[in-house]
Amino acid sequence: MQAHSLDENRKIIHRLEGGRLAYYVQTADSDYWDRQWTQSNVESLYASAGLGHLGKFERCFTKYLPKRGKIIEAGCGLAQNVLALSHRGYEVEGVDWAPQTIEMVKQRFPALSVRVGNVLNIDVPDDYYAGYISLGVVEHRAEGPEPFLKEAWRVLKPAGTAIFTVPFVNRIRRLKAALGTYNAKPVSGEFYQYAFTKEEFVALVGESGFDVVATGAYDSYKGIFDEFPTLKKLIGRQLGPYHVGSVLQKGLSKLTWIEDGCGHMLLVVARKPGLSGAE
Repeated sequence: MQAHSLDENRKIIHRLEGGRLAYYVQTADSDYWDRQWTQSNVESLYASAGLGHLGKFERCFTKYLPKRGKIIEAGCGLAQNVLALSHRGYEVEGVDWAPQTIEMVKQRFPALSVRVGNVLNIDVPDDYYAGYISLGVVEHRAEGPEPFLKEAWRVLKPAGTAIFTVPFVNRIRRLKAALGTYNAKPVSGEFYQYAFTKEEFVALVGESGFDVVATGAYDSYKGIFDEFPTLKKLIGRQLGPYHVGSVLQKGLSKLTWIEDGCGHMLLVVARKPGLSGAE
């Protein structure tokens, strides 16, 4: 699924609820995701994925995902990660609950292992996968992410690796929360997603039975400029042959200390305790 951009012409209501930042705009049901994905620029996405390019997940995936054993992307969306990992020799499949999107992927890539399914109840036995990927999925449940995390733990083999990403209450959002910025009441719109502090989400992953291996953050451009819409408009312009925002986005992504502090998304790598079958 991954992080994506909401329609910027639509009003998003932010509200601090405990330590989480709640976004209210539209229920993220399967029809919604079909609309989101069919509006994406799939040609450039698949051109890159078809060459095995993993983009911002290159270092994380190649370092932590097992080279042997089945891997699932739970909430695969357009399945570009499934395509890229398959190209690189991983045994990977994707599940998503947006049927039109999955049908489109199957038509383009008949050999790709993708299917419609509910990631809260994946149709495999316990201890089945060696790796589990969840990018921008578990934050969309108003009651909390715990069932997603528990299902990930169930389907992973002992010593299996899970990679989760969720929106991040970064330093800027912490500051705005302390200043009382996020005090709107959800008088219109429906729950969309949460952003989590690192402390809370790491604790939730641990409470689900995992050992946390690594954490990080990414997409600081969005993490910074989503909070300052006027500034975002100023940099979203062309300067000669260069788009200012695109140049800045590439520059920020190379600065780890800015990414970790101001990233829009939090990344957590976790391991299910136990010995693998090979050990």
